[in-house]
Amino acid sequence: MFEKVFGLPAHPLVVHAAVVLVPIAVLSAFAYVLVPRLRPKIGWVLALSSLSGAGASIVAAETGDRLAKFLGGSEAINEHGGFGLDTRNMAVLLAVVAVVLLIVERTRANRREPMRGYERDQWGMVGEPPPANSSGSTVLTVVSVVLMVALLATAVGAAVSVAQAGDTGARMVWESVG
Repeated sequence: MFEKVFGLPAHPLVVHAAVVLVPIAVLSAFAYVLVPRLRPKIGWVLALSSLSGAGASIVAAETGDRLAKFLGGSEAINEHGGFGLDTRNMAVLLAVVAVVLLIVERTRANRREPMRGYERDQWGMVGEPPPANSSGSTVLTVVSVVLMVALLATAVGAAVSVAQAGDTGARMVWESVG
């Protein structure tokens, strides 16, 4: 990747993207799961923030690793690096679960809408309508619920790890440790 931006170490610059985007993804995950009426409006926020937060976390972890090698290892740097890797892993997992959930929810919504070609004409129904609640939609409902629980769990993990990484990083900077 890259080590410097305009002559400055890249890690302190790019880490702020992860520190902003991951919490936005966490908040949008909770809103998506806990406030169903917001789902049609917040789904795109969840997708964009989780994917961009995962990308920012990957870049932050990579640049942090390079900065740690440049500075030399210390206990504080190693602890911060561990939390950074946890943040990267949780952010990627959050993005994967969010995208899969959004795909499942879109599929469920498409199954609920009447299919074209099954409209009434003057003589009755044209074709046979699909069953109201087929076993496929029941399976999708169960999968959706499981994914929502997984989304909340990964959101909590991502929030905790980004807070730990941010705290240890800030302590190193402000206490001149490392």
